[in-house]
Amino acid sequence: MNGVEKRTKNEGAESSTTHVPLSTSQSAISSHRKVIIIGAGSTGLALAHGLKKAGIPCVIFEKEEEPSRKRSWSIALHWGYEPLQYLVPAEILAGLEQAQVDPHIPITENSPLPMVNGENGALIAELKSSKVYRLRRDKFRALLLQGLDVHWGKSLCDIIHYGAGEHVTAKFTDGTEVIGSLLIATDGPHSTTRTLLVGEQAAKVTPTDFASTICYTQHTREHALFLRAHPHHPLYQVGTHPEGYCAWLSLHDGDDIDHPENWTFAHYISFPEPRDHVNQRTMREHVAHQKELARRFVDPWRSVFEWMSPDHEVWYSKLRNWDPSLLEHRWDNRQGRVTLAGDAAHPMTFQRGQGLNHAIKDAYTACRAIESFWNRGDFTIEERAAAIQAYEEEMVMRAGEEVRLSEESTVKLHNWSSVMQSPLIKNGLGVKIK
Repeated sequence: MNGVEKRTKNEGAESSTTHVPLSTSQSAISSHRKVIIIGAGSTGLALAHGLKKAGIPCVIFEKEEEPSRKRSWSIALHWGYEPLQYLVPAEILAGLEQAQVDPHIPITENSPLPMVNGENGALIAELKSSKVYRLRRDKFRALLLQGLDVHWGKSLCDIIHYGAGEHVTAKFTDGTEVIGSLLIATDGPHSTTRTLLVGEQAAKVTPTDFASTICYTQHTREHALFLRAHPHHPLYQVGTHPEGYCAWLSLHDGDDIDHPENWTFAHYISFPEPRDHVNQRTMREHVAHQKELARRFVDPWRSVFEWMSPDHEVWYSKLRNWDPSLLEHRWDNRQGRVTLAGDAAHPMTFQRGQGLNHAIKDAYTACRAIESFWNRGDFTIEERAAAIQAYEEEMVMRAGEEVRLSEESTVKLHNWSSVMQSPLIKNGLGVKIK
C-alpha cells in the first residue's frame, strides 16, 4: 500500500522536528527506532521502566506542563505488585511503603477491609485482601518518575500511519512531531489517542446510574484522632446504606505522625443519579447534598461531613467506564503501530479497587510483548503486529471483564438486597479473579 494512512482529518507531512528538553540528547529523540509513550501516569511510567530495563529505547510525552497536580487521590496496589516488580528497578520497589498514605503503618498479608452497615455500624463483611499498598497517587508518580525523562507540555493532536508499516508519527498541538516504531497511549480515561483511533462518539466514556462527591478535609487534632480510631481499620472503611448509598472514609495524607491536625482525610457518599442527568449543583450545593446524606449514616461519616465547612471545595464525579471488548470499541492497531493501555483502554468504576492493578498488568504484558520481538535484531512488521495483537487480546479480555465486574459491584453496593452478591464481597479487594 502506498501513500499515507491516517486516523484523523488533519493534513501534514512527516517531519523530524520536535522540542527536545536540555536533559535529553538529540540522538535519543531523533532515532525512529523507539517506542513512543503518550501519558506520564502510573501506566506509562511503569512501562517506560520495563522497556528501559530491557534496553528498548522509549520516549514519554505528557500534556501536563509539570509533574504536579492540584488534586491527588489514593490508589490500591495488591495483585499488581508482582507485575510491577518485573518492570521497575529494586530501588523504586523499595520506596513503595514511603509512597503510602501513611508510611508509618507496616503492610501485612491478608489485612481485610471492613464493610459495615452505614445505618447502624454493624459489620457486614471483612473483604478478602492480599497485601495491599494504599498509595497516594502523587507520591507514587514521583517515585516512578525517578530515572526517567518526560517531555512535559506535549498534547497529542494527531497520529499518522505511513503505508509501508514501519513507523508511526505523533503530532502535538505545538506543531512538533516525533517518529517511532510504535506508540502506546496511556493518556487516561478521556484519552485523546482513543478518540483518534475509534472516533469521538465511540471513544466517550459510558456513564452509569451513580455519582459521587469526593471530599478532602483536615480537622482538629481531637477530631482527626477520632476518625482514625473509629472502628475496625486504621486507614480506611466502607459503609453501604439500606437506602441505597455507599460511603467511604480513608486517610489520604498521614505523613506528619506527630500532628494529627495536619492529616488529610478522603471521604465520599456515592448516590444514585440517572446516567443522562446533568448535575448542575454549585460547589456549596454539592457540600450541602453530601452533608444531608451523611446525616443518615453512623459515625465516622456523620461527623466527618458535619465538620466540613459549607464552603469547602469538593470534587463531583459521575461514575463512568469504557469496555474495550465491545465491538464498537475495537480499534485498528495499524500493524501493531498504535495501541492503548491503562485507563486509556479501560476506565472503570472504582468501588472494586482494581484500576491500578490492571493498569500495571497492561504495562507488564505490553512490555513483554515488545521484548518478544525487539531485541532479535531487525524485527519484521509481521512480528510486531503479532506481538501487539497478542497483547491486545489478553488485555481486552481481562480488563473488559473487570470493567463489567466493577460496574456490577457499584450497582449492587447501592442496592441493599443485592449487597452480599456483589463481586466486591464475593471476591474481595485484593484477589484477582482468574
